[in-house]
Amino acid sequence: MDFVNLIKTGNSWRFATEADLEDFVWANLKELFGLIPLKRQYYIKGQICDILALNEKRQLVVLELKNGEDRYIVQQLTRYYEALLENKPFQEEVDYGQPIDLIAITARFHRDNFTDRKYNSLSIEFLRFEILTDDERFYLYLRNIDNQKISEVEIHYKEKNISIEDLPQQPKVLDKILSFCNLQQQ
Repeated sequence: MDFVNLIKTGNSWRFATEADLEDFVWANLKELFGLIPLKRQYYIKGQICDILALNEKRQLVVLELKNGEDRYIVQQLTRYYEALLENKPFQEEVDYGQPIDLIAITARFHRDNFTDRKYNSLSIEFLRFEILTDDERFYLYLRNIDNQKISEVEIHYKEKNISIEDLPQQPKVLDKILSFCNLQQQ
């Protein structure tokens, strides 16, 4: 990836959107996990899996990504697991004789995530990510919550100075709303 969309909040950095996080992880699956990309935003039985990938043994790996805290990540992965086992897509590529790996990646895990995982019969790996910088380079760090194993990859990012010309045109609907406001409200 040539450009990653990051935002600085206080002293820390984050991806601008969950889609930016997904783009970055997808582009770096091999480097971060040793995985082969299979499909993104895969729709199955009313569910949308963020990333499907394969390991070298043709085992299916499901990655669910959250840019912030989400208390329902375990339930999402459980539904994906059920839908994938029921339909068994990509049978030529995937060995369904092996268990499906489930990985939750987020900046912060809600305390309910740990309770939900504890009482769930599926094995779900929790990875916490953060973006660190040494003032010259940016890095995505992934830390396994259980064994503290760390993966890292450099993020190619350059701060961009935005001028007034770079800003998008004000939406017409906003113009209309403002036209009903007095000067102080505007």
